[in-house]
Amino acid sequence: AYAAGAMAGGIASEALVIALGKAGFLASFGSAGLVPQRVEKAIVEIQQALPNGPYAFNLIHSPSEEALEQGAVELYLKHGVRTVEASAYMDLTPHIVRYRAAGLQLNSQGEIQAHNKVIAKISRSEVARKFLQPAPIKVEQGHITPLQAALAEKVPLADDITVEADSGGHTDNRSLVCLLPIILTLRDEYQLQYHYQHPVRVGAAGGIGTPEAALAAFMMGA
Repeated sequence: AYAAGAMAGGIASEALVIALGKAGFLASFGSAGLVPQRVEKAIVEIQQALPNGPYAFNLIHSPSEEALEQGAVELYLKHGVRTVEASAYMDLTPHIVRYRAAGLQLNSQGEIQAHNKVIAKISRSEVARKFLQPAPIKVEQGHITPLQAALAEKVPLADDITVEADSGGHTDNRSLVCLLPIILTLRDEYQLQYHYQHPVRVGAAGGIGTPEAALAAFMMGA
């Protein structure tokens, strides 16, 4: 293992994120289910301890409480949180598209740079497709620049996909040996179609309980 997922309700705590970050591991703060003031407190504490990272924050899809998702994105943009772990998404929302697009710019060589990274945690191929393609959703004027809107049409919504199999999180209890190759194939298909400068990375989580199972995931291409 080289990353720690965002266990909700602050179970993946400031202390966990900071301890792992100081050891060189990426960990996501479990912000799902927490009020904005609590999340902002965590951002401040983690950024003070890890000014150069690595750390991430959870961004959970909240279809029945859209204001929570929107509020989280506004906090992350306000404080310069550069990596989010997108969880439980069934469909894309303007809020995650805004987060991604707001970090896009061109460097001096005219290459697209994505400063806001998205790790999409998925367990279904139809959801993976949405994150492997450029975002189809338009963001409200004023939230991103016209240039960022244009650049968003040229990059995938996610930098990384976590294929989550039969774990204890938001999952469909699917077998990793079936699901991971499907998502890897989708990634390759979209790379051929869009010719991204940086192909989307695909990792695996869940259903890995022994060293042999970890080896199998790597052998399959995770």
